[in-house]
Amino acid sequence: MVWNRELKKFAFAILAVMAVSFVITNVSVAVYSNYVRAEYNGFVAAVFGNLLEAYPEVPEEELVRVLENHGNKALGEVVLAQYGVFGKYGSNSFGSQERQLLFLHTGVNISLILIFFALCIAIYLYMKKRQKRIRRLTFYMQALNRRGYKLEIEENEDDELSGLRNEIYKLTVFLKEQAERALAQKQALADSVTNISHQLKTPLTSAIILIDNLSENPDMDVRTRRHFLEEITEQITGMSWLITAMMKLSRLDAGVVELQGSRFELKHFVEEILARLEIAAELRQISFSMEIPEGAALYGDRKWTAEALLNLIKNAIEHSPAGSVVKIAAEDNEVYTQISVRDYGAGITREEQDKLFRRFYNGNSAREDSMGIGLALAKEIVEKQGGYLSVDSRTGKGTVFVMRFVK
Repeated sequence: MVWNRELKKFAFAILAVMAVSFVITNVSVAVYSNYVRAEYNGFVAAVFGNLLEAYPEVPEEELVRVLENHGNKALGEVVLAQYGVFGKYGSNSFGSQERQLLFLHTGVNISLILIFFALCIAIYLYMKKRQKRIRRLTFYMQALNRRGYKLEIEENEDDELSGLRNEIYKLTVFLKEQAERALAQKQALADSVTNISHQLKTPLTSAIILIDNLSENPDMDVRTRRHFLEEITEQITGMSWLITAMMKLSRLDAGVVELQGSRFELKHFVEEILARLEIAAELRQISFSMEIPEGAALYGDRKWTAEALLNLIKNAIEHSPAGSVVKIAAEDNEVYTQISVRDYGAGITREEQDKLFRRFYNGNSAREDSMGIGLALAKEIVEKQGGYLSVDSRTGKGTVFVMRFVK
């Protein structure tokens, strides 16, 4: 009662209702008592008037003494009952009526007191139970501040505190998942920094050594100098591509990339990507084959989807033998739209397939200058659009990558 404002409001409200009830009840009883007295007095006055009219010779004082004498009450009740007089007025005297009215007045007040006392006890017990539950919620919130993510939930009741507890439970789950996600992202960032450092260390060291040789040997022959410069250019180009790819991945991981959905035709889309890879394919004597139905379309982010497909086709070119074909096919139905990229290279073992989409992973068939980031980037792009990227490969028969976007 000292600090609980809500309980104070309840107490004041009960006292107010109790006071109003007492006033209304007592006024009602008083009005009823006055009515009964008036009715009884009117009955006595009528009897007295009838006696005066019937017996004018009898003095008034004698008649008054007769009315005030209650000694023959039993005899009078018997006689009057024979004529039905008590059928209207009853057999109780005025004194009995007064005692009944007093009993009624007292009984009503005692009943009101008992009712309000029971009501106060019930409200006190309810508030005590409610306060106990509120303390539990308070301790629960304090535990959340200490990152004590207890996911225990008590039995539910149909009241506002149960609803509040459920909302706190949802908040707890959200905070726990967010904390785990932040921890995972932090670990992924640390792993990425470690991997990037490792990937950049070798080409950077190689470029530094070549530059040192060039600076220390100004009389180096032209052919060797040109070879060194080509090696330096290749190393720097690889590092630039790695940094660019990692920036793209980091933007996707951080959620700062807003993928824009639009509908575009697949045939023209694939042709544009193949045109960008035409020189790389010619250098390895690789040709392309397209099986894309007319009118097939995809709803997604055209720019980022192109980045994913570009990496898949580049990977297929790198793992195809000279003179072979890289096949790009598409399927568009009411359930999904998919694009598949097939090569006819050496294939990938089942063990390697499970690790293929890890960042910086290079399998046994990977090139020496491979960074191991293209497939991971493609998978991230596809999944960010609600799609799936899968691989199916058989040793000696080639590999097929499938991007599937469910409608």
